[in-house]
Amino acid sequence: MRGILNLSNKWHIRYLDLAKQVASWSKDPSSQIGAVAVGSKGQVLSQGYNGFPRNITDSSDRYTDREKKYNYIVHAEMNVIYNASYNGVSLSNSTLYVYGLPVCNRCALGIIQVGITHIVMPRQEISDRWFQSWQLSKSLFREAGVKWEFVDYEGYNQSDSKHS
Repeated sequence: MRGILNLSNKWHIRYLDLAKQVASWSKDPSSQIGAVAVGSKGQVLSQGYNGFPRNITDSSDRYTDREKKYNYIVHAEMNVIYNASYNGVSLSNSTLYVYGLPVCNRCALGIIQVGITHIVMPRQEISDRWFQSWQLSKSLFREAGVKWEFVDYEGYNQSDSKHS
């Protein structure tokens, strides 16, 4: 396998398939987002999905009440970072595969801070709700030298994330 930044589209699809599987673990009824960090040798370093922190009850009433949900939920990208940290794994120079929605500007800050250098996402329409945040993420990534790309991915179902 070549260096992670030179992976063939076949490998991008495989890691997006894995991120999609991880997304299915989310209990959020309106959004299932998954992310997988992959090292320079193709090894999976960490994974995460949108959900509540460890030891916090993830009851359905907390998910259905948006105000409560947004006070409790941890985005998939940040869960990748937290899970790696919890397990003593560096994400420096890794690639992050994100399934569901484009990276928000808050997650972009964490991605930059831990040294993730490349992001791969399925090609998708970006809803008005997330457009501004994604524009800021792109600007942050450009300034920090983080490469990002959208790839054609037949397994992507826009309704999985429901853009909520």
